[in-house]
Amino acid sequence: MDIFTEVYTKIIDILKTKSLDSSWSDIEAELKALCVDTGPNAAKSEALSKARKKIESAAGIFDLFNPGSAHAGEILKAAKSSTTGFQNRAATLKTFKHVYFVAKKGNQSIWVVDHPKTYTQWAFDQFDGKQLKNVETMLAEEEETFGASRRKMMSDALQLARKWSMDIVIKLGTADASTLAVVKRWFHTDSATEQEVKATAAVLLDGYKKIEAVCNSTTVIFSDRPHKRADKDWNDTTFASVRADDTLPVIYIFQAFLDAGKRTFFGNIPKLWLCALTVVHELSHKKVHTDDIRYDYDGLKPGSGISPANAIKNADSWAYFGADLVGVLSEATVKNVLK
Repeated sequence: MDIFTEVYTKIIDILKTKSLDSSWSDIEAELKALCVDTGPNAAKSEALSKARKKIESAAGIFDLFNPGSAHAGEILKAAKSSTTGFQNRAATLKTFKHVYFVAKKGNQSIWVVDHPKTYTQWAFDQFDGKQLKNVETMLAEEEETFGASRRKMMSDALQLARKWSMDIVIKLGTADASTLAVVKRWFHTDSATEQEVKATAAVLLDGYKKIEAVCNSTTVIFSDRPHKRADKDWNDTTFASVRADDTLPVIYIFQAFLDAGKRTFFGNIPKLWLCALTVVHELSHKKVHTDDIRYDYDGLKPGSGISPANAIKNADSWAYFGADLVGVLSEATVKNVLK
């Protein structure tokens, strides 16, 4: 498996047939109702809490310092570990254990899939073909990749990106001289005509309307991507990613995003702002089909470094333009990036 949509589709397929232990019948029905084709149903989000509670209640006082083994035992019991296909049923429940309904903002629901740090594949692939003892060992792994505070940060970053995109659409919709000056700064050389700059502003307006629509969509899912997280080149250099073949609205988060506050190049952009900028960057890929032609640390000034024709196709140019237009970039940051 490569993307979360494949995992989600597999879960729906498994839940079509009632197959868990009878002690899980009520929760199994609720989990099935949670997983509708368009994404998790916020009205049924309590099913996740009930599943976690049932798994965690298996640990007694003697498991205080190592509850994972007891949790694994409950999952294996529910998955009917003595029967064929128990690995997929165990993977389904293990995935549910690490899915969180993080926030409800108006009609929007925000979810985070937070796998154990030790997993180097999606749970279905992690357990595939493994013997009972191996699956039990992997089920006992519980330390998550993100954790509660970072899950909240993802939700907050999306809300900030939502506010920015709404403000950007308003500013581009009226496109006064100060707005056009920012457009020119990020997408044109000094010789560009006013007509050329206005044409670019129109392209940006159309694109940011699409980004705003995603930020306001009813469902947004953040997830790690275990097999890519296990790849050091991906995990250490990639902030986030999206996939065109994800039918669900998923944004994948990597270690560089989580460590955003440790980066000093950006002129001390607050961590949350940098994370929101990353969300905008990724949504520009998803909805405007931008590319990663050049990054902030390469310099984004239109001219010798990146041509105006490429700047309008460049995700970081879109993201930094937006942050600049809403006034959250310091002069030091603008100078560093526009080099």
